[in-house]
Amino acid sequence: MSLTFELAMVPKFGLEVSPALVTFGELLMLPYAAMQSVVADEVSTNEALERLEAAGCPICHGSWQRSCPVCSPSGAGSSDASGLAAPDAPADEPDTVALLRAVRLELSAADGLAAEYLIDSFDRHGLLDRSVEQFAMESGIPEPVVTRVLDVIRRCAPPGVGATSINECLLLQLDGLGLGDDHTRVARAVIADHLESLARGHFASIACALGVSRREVRQVLDLIRDRLRPYPAFHGNVPLRTSYVVPDIVVRADDGMFFVELVEPALTRLRVRPEPGAPAESIALARSFLAQLRDRWDTLRRVAEYAVQRQRDSLTNGDGSLKPLTRAEVAVALDLHESTVSRAVAGKYVLLPDQRLVPLSRFFGASGGVDHALRELLESADGPLSDQHLADRLRARGYPIARRTVAKHRARLGFAAVSLR
Repeated sequence: MSLTFELAMVPKFGLEVSPALVTFGELLMLPYAAMQSVVADEVSTNEALERLEAAGCPICHGSWQRSCPVCSPSGAGSSDASGLAAPDAPADEPDTVALLRAVRLELSAADGLAAEYLIDSFDRHGLLDRSVEQFAMESGIPEPVVTRVLDVIRRCAPPGVGATSINECLLLQLDGLGLGDDHTRVARAVIADHLESLARGHFASIACALGVSRREVRQVLDLIRDRLRPYPAFHGNVPLRTSYVVPDIVVRADDGMFFVELVEPALTRLRVRPEPGAPAESIALARSFLAQLRDRWDTLRRVAEYAVQRQRDSLTNGDGSLKPLTRAEVAVALDLHESTVSRAVAGKYVLLPDQRLVPLSRFFGASGGVDHALRELLESADGPLSDQHLADRLRARGYPIARRTVAKHRARLGFAAVSLR
């Protein structure tokens, strides 16, 4: 018997994430203030890129410049800026509260208790110390429900939140980068099974175990150092300082119709310098950056317009008229990937016609929600209602939550206990 070797070219079809797409995804997630830092860095480092004079402010139109978060002399983002304070991100609101509110928008009322139980179990870094099986056993909640709710929590939270170990936290962050190449495959193997050896510098043994080169193992170490962190960007129950935000989107009302206007394109006006002599590489990078900006604005505008038109009743009649809307539905309607919609929504704020500043995520979720129903009951009651009575009435409205959960909702809405009302 003889062995023969033959080299042949075989076509291969597959989807690969390009570096440009990764960069676009990262830019799409940034809110206005963070994006201004990126633009400033790009203008300062690329001689072919030129900043033009800003157009009229889409927020104040020059009518209240001293109070405008964009036009005020202190400017947005400085320590003494007189910007608009986000009412949904008060100074004493921990990350766990904000996360629970976002998760409830994606879940039914029946799954709210499981979400609260899981989030209450986070440590100060947003990690879990027990497995899904242990949570299901302790809480009496079916394991498939716990798994489904945990998946929603991980999707709504910063990458890595809800992991049960440092290894899983790093893997979730790696998935969030969306690199999707052979280097990521090696990185997953190293993080999953050889993280301790990597920390001790045992590159040779890891390379031998995985059948890769020492250079590839070192590249994994560089990736972890540059792009990942052992704990997610999450502050647990630590209260946050008061912060001010610049709205990314302005919604205007005109004769019963609602129109969306982006703040950034009016204030971030760039072009490639017309003077000859600039290096070809700088010109190419400038044009690429401008194309990514246009894609960012187009995607954000499309998502915002769809959400506003879908929820126009709530803009007229209040939050109680919110309709069910998910990121997946918007993705299908606009022919986008669901992760693209999630990135467009993340961290963005909307200035409504009544001058309220709300997160764009407010437009996503079930109608009204349990908080709105609870507020209605408390404000319309003839006399003080106990938490158990409130729980019974909420259950009759389709929100089967426990008395202890009602107490937490009530306190967060600013209503005292029945003995103090």
